[in-house]
Amino acid sequence: MPPMIAVAQQIKNNNKYNPFVVLGSEVPFPFTPKASEISNTCPSKTYTMPILEEWNVACGLASLQDFEGVYKGYVTDLAKEYLDTLSKEDLSQVEVYSCGPQPMLEALAKLARDYNLPCQVSLEEYMACAVGGCAGCVVEVRTDDGPAMKRVCVDGPVFDAQTVFQ
Repeated sequence: MPPMIAVAQQIKNNNKYNPFVVLGSEVPFPFTPKASEISNTCPSKTYTMPILEEWNVACGLASLQDFEGVYKGYVTDLAKEYLDTLSKEDLSQVEVYSCGPQPMLEALAKLARDYNLPCQVSLEEYMACAVGGCAGCVVEVRTDDGPAMKRVCVDGPVFDAQTVFQ
């Protein structure tokens, strides 16, 4: 969640952007969710993160648990519902940023591909040295020259989703 909050914080005062943040958790959220008063086009009105509400950044919460006011499903399900409400023109302005577990990132990369959206993912890998020396955090990415190994600690952690997930 912190990287997504940081992205929202960076763009919250820029009128060029209209962010919609989707956060998910299978354990109780580390904040008290509250009903959102921000109007957005997502058909599943869910509770929100209080600080994002204060910043006037629309947010939806998703979980497979039965948390009150939280969308019951995956974050990708809620994101798809939101994307389905957008016009073709609005979709052309959408970029997706994500962090989280690998299966979620892979599902989100597929969703972005289905909607022809640019998507960046922040990968979570174990890092022994965190300076690129040990190559313990390498991931395979597709490049114009074919497959390549990139170190998450120094070449990332953010990558174009389509280069990491097929």
